[in-house]
Amino acid sequence: MNKISLTLLSSALLLNPVLQAAEKVDQSAALESGAKLNIKIQRGEVKIRSWDKAEVAIKGKLDELSEGLVFGQQGGSFVIEDKLPKSYNSRDKDGSKLEIFLPATVNMKLKGVSADYDLQGLEGEIYSANVSGDIKGQDLKGNLQLTTVSGSIHTQSNQGELYLETVSGDIEDKQSLGKVSYRLVSGELNAESDAIEVELDQVSGKSQLTLKTPESLKARTVSGDLSIAMQSLSGNANVDSVSGDIELKFAKLPNAAFDISGGPGGKIDNQLTQDSPKKAKYTKAESLQFQSGSGQADVNINTISGRIKLQQ
Repeated sequence: MNKISLTLLSSALLLNPVLQAAEKVDQSAALESGAKLNIKIQRGEVKIRSWDKAEVAIKGKLDELSEGLVFGQQGGSFVIEDKLPKSYNSRDKDGSKLEIFLPATVNMKLKGVSADYDLQGLEGEIYSANVSGDIKGQDLKGNLQLTTVSGSIHTQSNQGELYLETVSGDIEDKQSLGKVSYRLVSGELNAESDAIEVELDQVSGKSQLTLKTPESLKARTVSGDLSIAMQSLSGNANVDSVSGDIELKFAKLPNAAFDISGGPGGKIDNQLTQDSPKKAKYTKAESLQFQSGSGQADVNINTISGRIKLQQ
């Protein structure tokens, strides 16, 4: 190979980001507790952890297609971004592999395409929007909104106001405290929550909730099945389904007044007490009203073309 060919080949290697090795980074900057951050990593793996320093640090390697790291203050927010070309083949290489360290109290916005985010030990307002990446959150406190389109969400030991949403992924939540809302379309939910307020909206999926003693429970499902187990109920519960089954199980007989409507095509199976449902004269729709214990809590359950089952 002549000198001209070698020169052209070397230039091509330098100019083609696909052929370059991923750049390693190790940077830090001052950052006060409670600061605002915008983090955008399009693909790869990102771990975000808290520490006891008044600074932010990033370590790891950038995407093989990276056009450079943005790491600094921009207006009122500190920005961290691994910049990629406007268009690229999503199958090219593995993406970023980064660790970010922050003061424990932050106000943070995360964005990604196929990046997997792993958050731990943070407190404040945390908003995450992803497309096909997964989100993990552990030991988080504050106002948390974690959303992804086709990725899954795994959370544990978080407290505050939690909003977890995915379209075609799954949600797994353990030991959450405070208020929690789940939103799913075609995914599955498996939650073991100690929250006092619980809300669920589900379409064509399957959800299993294990609760302690919620003060408020609201659950709605369309073309999906819903199973809820709880120790007891200290407030009100409203559970509705369309073309989906509802199973409600109590560890002990609750102090509650029940108002249950089977609606058109619905069935009621009460194994909690000896009370039996009644059928409407003309529509044959089933309904059931009864009280257990002192009747302190109110339980309203409605279905259309679904089955309602109560048990202890």
